[in-house]
Amino acid sequence: MGGNDYYKILEVHPEASNEVIKKAYQTLAQRYHPDRHAVTRRKWAEEHFKELSAAYRVLNDPVKRREYDRNADSEEPDNELNGASARGRGDEEAYFSYRIGREHYQNAQKKVVWRMLLGKVESDLKKARDKFVSVLEEYPNSKYAENANYYYLCCLMECFEYTEEYLQDTEQEFTEFLDEYPRSSWQGEVMLRFAKFYLLKKRDYSQARKLATEIVKLHEKTKLAQEAESLLEYMR
Repeated sequence: MGGNDYYKILEVHPEASNEVIKKAYQTLAQRYHPDRHAVTRRKWAEEHFKELSAAYRVLNDPVKRREYDRNADSEEPDNELNGASARGRGDEEAYFSYRIGREHYQNAQKKVVWRMLLGKVESDLKKARDKFVSVLEEYPNSKYAENANYYYLCCLMECFEYTEEYLQDTEQEFTEFLDEYPRSSWQGEVMLRFAKFYLLKKRDYSQARKLATEIVKLHEKTKLAQEAESLLEYMR
């Protein structure tokens, strides 16, 4: 880990005080603690939590921090090149699973009667879901993780499960996506599907109204807002 990566992990300035570093660690430790995440995101959270703990152990110790700062700029550039190469290979492998998952998901959209009766739609959704999960578990830091996460949520919404465990896990998955990717291009779509989840699967009209109202405000005069308004009209 070269440069000021430990500072980046803790989301603090290189000249931050010990008090600022401590508060940043406490906040991020709560966010990334594995026990707070669903199974599909647990490996991702564990990796972040380990990085966070390693950074804090160094930056919270004055002696180790001074040594880290002295050595930060002296590491060989080959380390950065090797890291970039490894990330590139990871992205390629993640893309393969992501692409196959997309193909299965697209097949699942062919909801003709005979495919539904023979269980083809549900089978395609399960295959797609497994591929998206493999991206999230094996390549949580790849550039395809966000898209895989979005389509994984789509699969959860479209499957024919209504058990209490499924409802609880799905709600947690939606919440974690919105927390982790607040600036995602999928944000509006995810919020809309989350509202439909509360309305159609969990029957929680209060939460459905809250999300639909927020969508109308955030995405005024768009198709998303129109769909959200339709949901609000349905619940009146």
